[in-house]
Amino acid sequence: MAEANGRTVGELLRAKREEKKLTVAQVHAETKISVEMIEALEDDDYSSFPSELHLKGFLRNYAQLLELDANILWSSVGRRAPSADGAATVWDDEETLHEEKLSSPRLFQRVVLPVLILVIIVLGVLLVRENRKVRNLTTGAVAPIVGDGVTLVVGRQV
Repeated sequence: MAEANGRTVGELLRAKREEKKLTVAQVHAETKISVEMIEALEDDDYSSFPSELHLKGFLRNYAQLLELDANILWSSVGRRAPSADGAATVWDDEETLHEEKLSSPRLFQRVVLPVLILVIIVLGVLLVRENRKVRNLTTGAVAPIVGDGVTLVVGRQV
């Protein structure tokens, strides 16, 4: 397993958790990661995870709680994540994840959603303005006045 500053990823996670005076149960309550998976991360036992995707997600969530850089931790885990007994895991053969970075799922919340809301508001304002224009044209635009055999047309110029 790759090491960061002479310590494994699990040792870094455990040290940071203890530095913040958090118990494994408190980490579980904050991240919703099971106690067994937290202990597996801290023991560098990656064979306990059902897939590489699970490992990445748990590592990212745990790193965010501890205010650590998940990308650096992930690069320290390496492509071949050995289990505690030294055997390589089965799920780490995917070639598509070679240079994949862990990214925040909040991109949608921070960028796409506000832009979508703004577009909806602008379209709503334009629709209301057009409806008012049409209503103003149809009501009171031209009103005939009949009297003494002469018809006058009174209205506004459009």
